[in-house]
Amino acid sequence: MPDEPWLMRVEGALDAHFKQPDGPSRPGTDWVIGLKRGDELHRVRVRSYLSADATARTRADTTYLGRTVMQYLDDLLRSGWNPRDEREHVITIGNPLPGTVPAPQKPWWRFWS
Repeated sequence: MPDEPWLMRVEGALDAHFKQPDGPSRPGTDWVIGLKRGDELHRVRVRSYLSADATARTRADTTYLGRTVMQYLDDLLRSGWNPRDEREHVITIGNPLPGTVPAPQKPWWRFWS
């Protein structure tokens, strides 16, 4: 089973303003990511904040934001972290690197893929 890859999916996301110990509240997102490997199931909460220089396009690209959160967890898993070891996950997401292809924008009225 340890050789099997971890499967991930976004199970939920909540945008809110979160209290900060050193000042005013800050907007962010609490993501719930489902992890599965064999019969092992876990739900992990990751709080993400956007960098101060995040563009409007980055702020609106929920696909990019969700994938970045999952990439963060994948990096942790590859470094030996086990989801049974509970911890607080807080990350700051910046703009995509230059040359990254942004997710295509769908018209607001189009509900299907």
